[in-house]
Formats: sequence, C-alpha cells, structure tokens
Amino acid sequence: MKQIPKMQRRFVSIDIGACSACRGCIEVAPSIFTWSESGGYVEVRDLDYYDEDLVAEAIKWCPEDCIFWDDEG
Repeated sequence: MKQIPKMQRRFVSIDIGACSACRGCIEVAPSIFTWSESGGYVEVRDLDYYDEDLVAEAIKWCPEDCIFWDDEG
C-alpha cells in the first residue's frame, strides 16, 4: 500500500526590518496582506491556506525581497 504524503501547511512571512512599506504586496494580494494602522507596517493575514500564485506574485514585485515562505510558521 502506497503512503500518501502529508500536506504541510505553508506560512508566509515578511521581514519587517527590511520592508519599505511600499504596500505593493497589498495591491497584488489584498486577501493575504494587510496594513496595520496601529503598527504602521504590513501584516500577513492568518489564513488556513495561502494562494501560492498570489504569494509568488507578491514576492516577485517586492522591491526589498522581504516576503518569503516560512514552512515552520
């Protein structure tokens, strides 16, 4: 009997220290990224699933290369 590999939940993270707050990720993927008015920085929404194509697009357009997959959450 073949074992089916477990799906691992992937998390999206932002290196806030490197982020220039351009908000491009929010424009590309508002369902994933949001602006924290109280904190003054971009946040990743807590979702059960992150659309890999949208995350890839946000990573592609990030001028600071501060968006990345964090498989450990």
